[in-house]
Amino acid sequence: IEEFLMCANEILGGSPARIVLVVGGPGSGKGLLSKRLEEECSVVHLSSGDLLRDEVRKGTPLGQEVAQIMQRGELVSSAIIVTLIRRRMRDHPGKRVLLDGFPRSLENAHDLMEICGKPELALHLSCDDTILMERILRRGKEGNRADDNVETALLRLRTYHKYHHTQMEWLREQGVPVVNLDCSGSPENVWHQLLAIGRLMRPAAQHSRSKDDLFSAAEDDDASGDRPMIL
Repeated sequence: IEEFLMCANEILGGSPARIVLVVGGPGSGKGLLSKRLEEECSVVHLSSGDLLRDEVRKGTPLGQEVAQIMQRGELVSSAIIVTLIRRRMRDHPGKRVLLDGFPRSLENAHDLMEICGKPELALHLSCDDTILMERILRRGKEGNRADDNVETALLRLRTYHKYHHTQMEWLREQGVPVVNLDCSGSPENVWHQLLAIGRLMRPAAQHSRSKDDLFSAAEDDDASGDRPMIL
């Protein structure tokens, strides 16, 4: 693993991706927002949770180990997640990637920096824990996810809060711009917040970004009305 972290490009091939972090607690809507951004803005969405669950479904020795960790509501080791993420990133060299659910700890953050460099941006979804609990439990019933039960949900929220402050401090120290979004409402409401922030930022972006960059303002009215300028 140490050799992998130091020489990821040589081992796996491809070039480091450009990273946008999607940060928030379990049930905050990270996946929903990321999927919409993927559809609207032609970026690649990678969810650490989905990558782990895929490995579990494959029934590999690694997947069996991950399943036990997830059922206990604990964090999967940084080395495992980084391996899975970088493996998937090599399929999209040079593409902008939305990274959902990672990093969750300082160790994760350091490993991410080692492999991919500083993230370009972080989208921070926040709301009250009671709302997150309701969503997690509803998701467990509707999606038949074994790790979405009351006991595990409470543990996941505690784990999230344990590392969240450290994560936000790390983003500030690294100079990563953070966009704060209130996710207590519907996914559509979160989307409109992002659009509004994009419109506010557009004048400055027009002077500092090239028009073919995803971060630059869209020149036509249709695009500017439907897509967040920052992505």
